[in-house]
Amino acid sequence: MGRPLAPARPIYVEAEPPRVRYEAPPPRPSPAHVWIAGYWGWEDGTQMWIGGEWATPPSPGYAWEPARWKRHGHRWAYYPGHWKHQHGPVFVEPLAVGPEGGYGAISISGHVTDMQGAPVSGIVVTLAGSQQGEIVTDGSGAYVFSGLPPGSYSVRPIGGGCAFSPDVANLSNLGTSVAQDIIVEGCPGW
Repeated sequence: MGRPLAPARPIYVEAEPPRVRYEAPPPRPSPAHVWIAGYWGWEDGTQMWIGGEWATPPSPGYAWEPARWKRHGHRWAYYPGHWKHQHGPVFVEPLAVGPEGGYGAISISGHVTDMQGAPVSGIVVTLAGSQQGEIVTDGSGAYVFSGLPPGSYSVRPIGGGCAFSPDVANLSNLGTSVAQDIIVEGCPGW
């Protein structure tokens, strides 16, 4: 449904948000659906009501972290909602060691930082190629995919309209572990 998998930077505005409207949820479509209550969001320079809806999490273990407003002095900070994994980072399940050995010996790791070198947590990093997965950067901006077989992979950061360098890192014919750092060049509200 286009809902983010990582927290975005807050947006600071001068106007206090209106009171939250009550919405009675319609019947639940399935046990997998989660109710996302309506909220006041910030779009195109104005506060807009986003109606509640049933949504399915992107993967098992994710829960919806609702949008919120918080007063900061004379301004208000809007923190958009996002999907949050309930049990910390999501790791790729390692493959079993094959008869030739060597499988599970490769890792792809790195740090996501801003242009000043400060760590950026909460960025989803996806892995595609010989094996697939995703992970959310921790408090030090780190991510790691371990237990990977030799092969070719691509690593792509995703996060609420942010610009990254590199946007995608193609890592071909890996036979050993590799580090791939990512720089966040800017996000809406930065």
